[in-house]
Amino acid sequence: MNIETVEALRIDERGEIGWAQLIELSGLSDAELTELVDDGALVPVDPAAPSWSFTAYSAVVARTAGRLHRDFDLDAHGLAVVLRFVAKIEELERQLRALRAGAAGG
Repeated sequence: MNIETVEALRIDERGEIGWAQLIELSGLSDAELTELVDDGALVPVDPAAPSWSFTAYSAVVARTAGRLHRDFDLDAHGLAVVLRFVAKIEELERQLRALRAGAAGG
């Protein structure tokens, strides 16, 4: 079993993860992740809380951000822009699958 599979198994989809775990999973610095929060690419469960926590899906976003940062040397603002595009593509793919499923059933 590879590391990514183990990480996927350790995070409960309905759970929350903390800031330190997000830093560890992403490989990004505290400042880079903070900028992603400021740009809206990562959204804390309660932004006003003294210690931020995030939905489990944020781990996927953070890992993607870390990979994009390493592969393309993007700064945090560039990462936020690309992450918004990735989220939009994922949403469009979900809609397309739903449309195809409806067309196949009808």
